[in-house]
Amino acid sequence: MTLSRFFVRGTSAAAQSGGSRFLQDRVTVKHYKNAAIAALLIFFSGATSLSHAANLLFKSNFGTGVSLGPVYDFVGNYARQDVIGTDEETGHSWPIKAFGSKWSGIHLMASEPIDAANVNDHIVNIIRPVIGPSGTTINELFQNVKIKSPVGSSGAYASLQVVRPYDIGDIDEAYIAYWFKYEADFPEKLDHTVNNGSWRAQFGWKTGGYNNNTSTGDYRFSVHVMKGPDGELFWRTAGDNIANGPWDKTTYWNIDNKTVAVPVDKWFKFEVYWKRSSGNDGRFWVAVDGQEIADRFGPNMGDYGLPVTRVTFNTPYSGGYPTVESHSTGLEIWDGFPCGNGTPCFSAVDTVPPTVPTSLTTSNLVVSLSWNASSDAGWGVLGYRVFRNGTVIGASSVTSFTDTISGGATGTKYNYTVRAFDGAGNVSQESNVISITY
Repeated sequence: MTLSRFFVRGTSAAAQSGGSRFLQDRVTVKHYKNAAIAALLIFFSGATSLSHAANLLFKSNFGTGVSLGPVYDFVGNYARQDVIGTDEETGHSWPIKAFGSKWSGIHLMASEPIDAANVNDHIVNIIRPVIGPSGTTINELFQNVKIKSPVGSSGAYASLQVVRPYDIGDIDEAYIAYWFKYEADFPEKLDHTVNNGSWRAQFGWKTGGYNNNTSTGDYRFSVHVMKGPDGELFWRTAGDNIANGPWDKTTYWNIDNKTVAVPVDKWFKFEVYWKRSSGNDGRFWVAVDGQEIADRFGPNMGDYGLPVTRVTFNTPYSGGYPTVESHSTGLEIWDGFPCGNGTPCFSAVDTVPPTVPTSLTTSNLVVSLSWNASSDAGWGVLGYRVFRNGTVIGASSVTSFTDTISGGATGTKYNYTVRAFDGAGNVSQESNVISITY
């Protein structure tokens, strides 16, 4: 099922048809004794969204409700770690089901055999609060490869990825975006004086299915950061056949972009789109902070026409010096361009929170909340968080929310408030308080 929400610059197909289907938290209701029920009245009058045909398949800010499971499945140098839970900010759940994936999470490769006792000496993955792109506190996925092979070889990584079967068809078209940050000393960790020591992976996917093996393919699409002999960083986007297949390397095409800067020690928005085709309508498009670094049209299928089986959103993987770090948040997956064909979904960072929801009211029999709409001068109101006695109990992208209390002692008082949040992660002050007695 595709979940539809209002986002910066775009709406889903459901919103275009005049209806909007939003995930809304519900609590099993029990009737009240002499209780007034709260109703918050909202009219959605935030920033106007543009309509496009793309559908949102997945979104996570690694927010409340999302965590990392233990590292497991140790085999030699390899292991896995699951991302689990439902993101309360977006309503989407891990593991990722988009693309028909059979597994999503972090795939670890260390420079030597690892187990539960020593894995943290090599690689550490953490979901933690940090100051985000808008200057407010958000959660990031921090990935840190602390030990790797010598400069000029990679030898270790921690790939956030999706793995999908080869026999369910291709990913014909997709758009992926997220916020990312490189550490302040990142440029010094790449060494162009050492053969193969001047690269760092950003994004990539590989095909699979050769000889009925998901991990053996005929095409790879990749985006890397490179360091040139002049010491400057630049972007390299390429298509080749290095997808664990039994063939000599063939580079089909590559694009070096030395115009769009590689941001360091600050958040940037990374966007990538592809359309697979054996004809001239095939496309690879990549943008950083709204600036295109590559837009290539033409065939992008391998010799065997194999489907995409592994998508690596980002990975601390480099030929340079350790440590190799990734800071990421706000992962989105769509089935096409959400902001218009070839249009980046990027605008200036929004730091202004929405206005406070007002006119919280009550009605009888059921705790049915409603409120007046908030507005937002930046990216638009994304939704509302509902609090009972100071604890968030759910979120709504529409103008109402239903809650029911069960099991409480007679005479217990419950206070309800609402906060609006926007597409940049800003949160309003609390609304007025509505109180009921159970």
